[in-house]
Amino acid sequence: MKVITSYNQPDLDGVSCMYAYSELLNKIGEKTNYFIWGKPKKEVLIVCEMFGISLNTLKVKEISKDSDFIVVDLNGKEQLHSIVKEEKVIEIIDHHGLSRWLQSYKNIQRLQIDRLGAAATIVAERYKNSGFLPSRESAILLFYGIISNSINLKANITNKRDIEICNWLKSICEDISDEKIKEIFIKKSIIKDENLREEMECEIPNTFPDFKTIVAQLEVANLKEFLKNKKSNIIDIMKEVKKEKNVNFVFINCVDILNGYTIIFGVDEESNEFIKETFGYKFINKEVEINKIIQRKDLTKILRKKYL
Repeated sequence: MKVITSYNQPDLDGVSCMYAYSELLNKIGEKTNYFIWGKPKKEVLIVCEMFGISLNTLKVKEISKDSDFIVVDLNGKEQLHSIVKEEKVIEIIDHHGLSRWLQSYKNIQRLQIDRLGAAATIVAERYKNSGFLPSRESAILLFYGIISNSINLKANITNKRDIEICNWLKSICEDISDEKIKEIFIKKSIIKDENLREEMECEIPNTFPDFKTIVAQLEVANLKEFLKNKKSNIIDIMKEVKKEKNVNFVFINCVDILNGYTIIFGVDEESNEFIKETFGYKFINKEVEINKIIQRKDLTKILRKKYL
């Protein structure tokens, strides 16, 4: 059996790829299932509840030792579950930059890594080219996976292919509508104080020869109103993280997913000076406001280019 999986606590892009690609391969006649590692991101639960979709994922004990693996929305081994052995990975579908671990996979039969708004675009294109139509559930997950990952097709990484395949998915599934996008984004933006640190995704440092930094990220609707209520909490969390992780700089990239702008600020003056020096941004009242969407991946790409 082939098992499709992704990284721990996957987002909607990763889950949609697992669910829909497993369905497609089974339609073709290949025995396939999927394994979701950890609790999916909140956006996954919102979409599944909204449209009545059940995720019937495999459990670890149900995966046999001789299973082959297909990895989606990921091409680096450091984020894979320990059950996934390098020699058993036979296919990768991804939209990120090439991982330094990619060459360690010796038995890859199929590899597709395209710079797109979402890996779900690739899976949806395979459906379109196969002659099989996705189920209602797969079409919904793929569409909103692309929309979520590309921030409603506004992120820098958005490609013409993302837009075209979203239009195709809308044309074949009457339950897909643009009106639901705003509803999903607003529900995603309701964050309780006790869940704020988890939503900020600020646990993994970026390590460079002379320093370590953490780039947190929040994607919410009506960002300025959100920050009025949560900014002091966000700064307190960044202070905790800086001390716990023993890093030099901590800052956060906040994206308004409805109105399409970005606000960046650091935990302290040292972090703000680092932002100025690295990205050339100008601060007003200890914040950088950019009239377009900047994603964390855009910032980390600049960091790696400049400091590695």
